[in-house]
Amino acid sequence: MAQHTRTTHLSGLSFGLLCIANTAFADVSPLQAALGSDGIEAYFVDQPEYQNASQPFNLRLPFKPAAVAYPSTVEEVANAVKAGALLSIAVTARSGGHSYAAYGLGGADGHLVVDLSRLKDIHVDNSTGIAIIGTGNRLGDVAISLFDQAGCALPHGTCPLVGIGGHASYGGYGFTSRQWGLTLDTVVGATVVLANGSIVEASASKQPDLFWALRGAAPSFGIVTHFHFQTFTAPTQPTYFNYYWSLPLDEAIAAISLYQSYCFSPAIPREIGFELNLLKGNSKGEILVNFQGSYYGNPDDYSAIVQPFLSAMPNQTSEPQVNVTSWLENLVLLAGTPLASNTPTLLATDHDTFYTKSLTTPSDTPMSQEAIAALASWMSTEGWYTNTNWFVQLELYGGSSSQISMISSNSTAYFNRQSLWTIQLYASSSGYVPPYPREGFAFVDGLVASITANEPDTYHYGAYANYIDPCLPPHEWQTLYFGSNFDRLRKIKTEIDPNGVFTFPQSIPPV
Repeated sequence: MAQHTRTTHLSGLSFGLLCIANTAFADVSPLQAALGSDGIEAYFVDQPEYQNASQPFNLRLPFKPAAVAYPSTVEEVANAVKAGALLSIAVTARSGGHSYAAYGLGGADGHLVVDLSRLKDIHVDNSTGIAIIGTGNRLGDVAISLFDQAGCALPHGTCPLVGIGGHASYGGYGFTSRQWGLTLDTVVGATVVLANGSIVEASASKQPDLFWALRGAAPSFGIVTHFHFQTFTAPTQPTYFNYYWSLPLDEAIAAISLYQSYCFSPAIPREIGFELNLLKGNSKGEILVNFQGSYYGNPDDYSAIVQPFLSAMPNQTSEPQVNVTSWLENLVLLAGTPLASNTPTLLATDHDTFYTKSLTTPSDTPMSQEAIAALASWMSTEGWYTNTNWFVQLELYGGSSSQISMISSNSTAYFNRQSLWTIQLYASSSGYVPPYPREGFAFVDGLVASITANEPDTYHYGAYANYIDPCLPPHEWQTLYFGSNFDRLRKIKTEIDPNGVFTFPQSIPPV
């Protein structure tokens, strides 16, 4: 099934790029010589380090790069790009390597992977609050360094091992996003290596078209070596909360409906972020419901904000967890793991074997009761029998005064701003290692279909590119991820990278 997926998407590329995709099996000695002459450390398929260097986060999608290069400077990144372009080898940047579709490896065989893990500098200007961050950093390390240097923070996701490069390129949602925006909304500048190997600075005043495209689709346009972020003062007493219920089908349907009504409430302040997680229940036919998030205002106000939702829910399965903590302690609670990327127990679990899809729902129209009931029914029946570990996540993006939706959809390349929820639908193999069961695809596809089949054609969904889905055909991912911004992205691609040096299965194509 995975092999069929790859073949399907390669069929949409040009013949020239299909030839590029086969370079892993061609003579790579010219590439080896080019990288070696510039002093760039790189691993090739016949070297023992290659296997570890080319391992994907999603083990369902192994690819064979032509080489994995480890530049130590911006200039070495530029030289690696020049080498790939000169030899007609597609070039792919890898930040943390957590692309769901293994696009950090190119999403196909034969790419030159430019691993950015050695670009780990972080510097905060205390007078402006602007942080310059190398894209080889991971979120946990970024959070620790920003706080230790200046008591500041950024909006970003909870997984500490995710790389800041891809996260900020395609969105970057976290529980502070309703008050601070997505990670990419805090980007005020970037250092970028273009397809011709030139190094440029992009901002609102320098390379403005490129700057627009970087905030939502950066990997198609260049390799960002450093992002410049406008940081925020870290909250002093965030409130972490975590509640569980194991509910029969009818009560689960009612709970999801209640959650949707609560999300639409104008009384929810922007200082709170949360999600509803739906998982296999404790008994056949039940659904485990988890309400989790953080409140960043005065802790004394927390109870009154969440009480309208909690008081209408059934009795909880377990004792709730509510903790008022420091900023970094709050991030640890949300992650469920340590933050530092060099923690051995954290790195040991940094792989999975999974299939996932996403939907964004409009902020002006609730999901129908029929769709909610169909989704819950699929989880309670097929979700009980499937031999996968799965979850469905209803993340609150919009709602009253959310900073995400206060920015227009064409202000950056990131399009899906007028959304209430981003829904992530995710299923891992039973042991989190290959092989991936065929039933996992049918189960996740059925989750999506249970929603979309019960809404009219006028109900406008989107999808979230950081939950990238390689099974989407071009006409779908182009619309679901980029909406009306896609045409402008193609024009900029034609100007910046007309020969498709930065090409992967769902990259922006030139006109």
